[in-house]
Amino acid sequence: MADPGLIQELQAAQTTNYIAAAAGALVAYDQVLTFAQEIEHIWDRQWNFITALYLIARYSGTLSIISVAVEAMCINWTYSVNVNNSLAQTWLENIFLVTMQAILVNRVYALFNQSRKVLIFLATLYALQTIVTFVMTALLFNNRALREYIVSIGPVIGSVIQNVTTNPDAYASFTQDVTMLAVVFNTILLFFALWAFVRHASEARALDGGWSINVLVKTLVADHLVYFVCNLIWLSLTLAANYIPNSSVLSALLAGVYDVFSALAVVVGPHMVISLRVIENKSRREGVILEDSLSAIRFAIRESPSIQSESSGDRRSVPSNE
Repeated sequence: MADPGLIQELQAAQTTNYIAAAAGALVAYDQVLTFAQEIEHIWDRQWNFITALYLIARYSGTLSIISVAVEAMCINWTYSVNVNNSLAQTWLENIFLVTMQAILVNRVYALFNQSRKVLIFLATLYALQTIVTFVMTALLFNNRALREYIVSIGPVIGSVIQNVTTNPDAYASFTQDVTMLAVVFNTILLFFALWAFVRHASEARALDGGWSINVLVKTLVADHLVYFVCNLIWLSLTLAANYIPNSSVLSALLAGVYDVFSALAVVVGPHMVISLRVIENKSRREGVILEDSLSAIRFAIRESPSIQSESSGDRRSVPSNE
């Protein structure tokens, strides 16, 4: 007679595979549904730094989720194929995450009127976290050339690397550390975005006596908050996986939830760029001119005579690099 516990685990694993396939279908469907918008607001516009970041985030995230879905449906793959697919998934996920962080740094920089102090602080944290993420990912997948290079630097670093490559428990530990770094940095970015929102609202109230928030500011902060929630749940489930046995039913169910929120983050993240450009096009059609300069691309809102009656909350300039 079959073990009931084993049957339950197999059923949970099957459910997880179905959810992974559904997550892949969701991302693919969104890709098809919004491709016309992408053509209009990305491909048909003059390319800049944000355009490149959008394309990297959009397609690295999409490929990552679809590779998970394909793996869930292809249970007869050989071990080597599964290993290579897992390697590709990890690299694609990390590329997506750090690219989205670069987009968020740019948006926070814009919200603070392109403050050099804010940019230097956030860029420094971003650079450190990105270097740690990619170096540790390479080491965890036993990149021999990189490992030997770092070992040659000195005995202290060499001993750490040797621990990573010989101690199985170190893999989970370093994965957890990298994930925690991402969570902390994302929280810092959200704090700055909310701080800028509150400051803008206070200035609006001081000038107008009301809470008239510029539509660009609302869009920047609202999109940031939605992405942060999806991303936080995604990364939190990554941390939780280190404390749950791989063969348990709970582990299988959490893996399904992980797939859902990683797919949502992949969908929501790149859309932040498009949503802002949709507002820009709408503003142009309504007579609001959004100027770009080579030294600092920003939104500098000017009113045409036909919209002088607009509220002053919608007349303040809001910088952006998108």
